[in-house]
Amino acid sequence: MSTSGARFAASLVDQLAPLGAVSHRRFFGGQGIVCGGVQFAMIIDDVLYFRTDAALAETLRARGAQPFVYGTRKRDVTVSAYWSAPEEGLDEPELLLDWARRSLAVALQKHAAKKPTRKARSVT
Repeated sequence: MSTSGARFAASLVDQLAPLGAVSHRRFFGGQGIVCGGVQFAMIIDDVLYFRTDAALAETLRARGAQPFVYGTRKRDVTVSAYWSAPEEGLDEPELLLDWARRSLAVALQKHAAKKPTRKARSVT
């Protein structure tokens, strides 16, 4: 991640502090934004993407956001679960915080829906 990207991630964590214990960690070529152990956003190539459901994706799309897309050797892959944060939100802290709250709720719901992994039985 670029130096400006690292500063962006640290600044974002400060702005999103009202959500709780927000932090960032390495995630592929960028940073994952995490709250309560659940990733709800990511920064890739200095662009912030929020985890979305259909309603939040539509809200962001209506403001000019794009889904996350990455390229492979054969094609581009669209990840419709993550949408970019529109520029206006980066200049309006309350709007950014609203989108982040909604994104965190989506991520928490998806996290809770995952089936627990099976633990190995202990032999005594």
